Amino acid sequence: MGCTEDISGEIYFDNNATTRPLPEVTEAMHEAMGEGFGNPSSAHSAGERARRRMDLARKRTSDLVGCSPEDLIFTSSGTESNNMVFYSCTRKKNRPRIVTTQVEHSSIMKMCNFLELNDVHIEMLEVDEQGVLDIQRLEDALSEKTDLVSVQWVNNETGVIQDMASISELCRKNSVLLHTDAAQAVGKLKVDLAKLHVDFLSFTAHKISGPQGAAVLYAKDRLLVNPFLFGGFQEEGFRPGTENLPGIAGLGTACEIRHTSFEQAIGKMRGLRDQFEKTIIESIPDTSINGGGGERVCNTTNIHFGGTDGRKLVSLLDEAGIRCSQSSACTNFDVTPSYVLTAMGLDEQHAYSSIRFSFCPENSFEETQKATEIIREKCEFLRNHPC
Repeated sequence: MGCTEDISGEIYFDNNATTRPLPEVTEAMHEAMGEGFGNPSSAHSAGERARRRMDLARKRTSDLVGCSPEDLIFTSSGTESNNMVFYSCTRKKNRPRIVTTQVEHSSIMKMCNFLELNDVHIEMLEVDEQGVLDIQRLEDALSEKTDLVSVQWVNNETGVIQDMASISELCRKNSVLLHTDAAQAVGKLKVDLAKLHVDFLSFTAHKISGPQGAAVLYAKDRLLVNPFLFGGFQEEGFRPGTENLPGIAGLGTACEIRHTSFEQAIGKMRGLRDQFEKTIIESIPDTSINGGGGERVCNTTNIHFGGTDGRKLVSLLDEAGIRCSQSSACTNFDVTPSYVLTAMGLDEQHAYSSIRFSFCPENSFEETQKATEIIREKCEFLRNHPC
């Protein structure tokens, strides 16, 4: 019964899409569905038991990002958190204006497309060839009245890091609300919201070895959040609906583990990524790192394999047990080239020949060595047999 498969030989290098939950995470979730079960909204002892579990998860999550537990709202996904911010900052406003970039996650891009149809002015700023936003370009954009600036802290395809300290200071100086999609930043960069002027921050559990279906919206001032769901008083009315207690328990456990092992985890992922890149660049001709000239997060590389059909290479690697992708999981079935790479000035052929590999602390150096050998073999095959 079930859909269990043997994954013992799988080399999973698509951790920006999702990560495998740690054993401690699944154990915490099982406890929340077993002896620790309960509805946090219930007035009796089982409800109190569930509330204590949820409060602990909220505290562990806040410790990872350096904020008060009361500043966090549990949601179902990073997409939901992102959408809540955009809805909140445009509701009941006359011709609101949002400034963002051309390399945001699809949940931002598609929300902006929807808002434009509803009389919201969207300005999408260009990035340079490394995928970095020019701070002067942002400052120029803020010369007009702006209701919200939203900039992804770490790009999900290239791992390129935006200068959030400068962006936040610029928004503070201009009295403009700032949101950052930090799904690929939390747990991989040091995040201290007590020291950073960010009004809204969103992230999700399944990027840091937590479960899918549990995420967070940080709001410096909760009164700025307008719910778009209506029902009970869960999350103090900001996100009605019975809380996903098992998912939240798993989220809190994943955050606690990453918080206590942060430096070790960062060092491991950076070591894996750097060794992988070095071997690929040295052993396979006509390869390069997209966004490699900018500051990047520790676990991500986006590699251009010149003269190679990237889609076919991903397929061959999948057959060989190596999991990787050409773009984010949310756009992976789109046949068009990555809009992130084309926004960086790369042509379609270059984008089609590029693949993202992303690592987690549970990957091994033996896996990177084996994977690079297979990649070299498959790349050589495709170049010799282009059709």
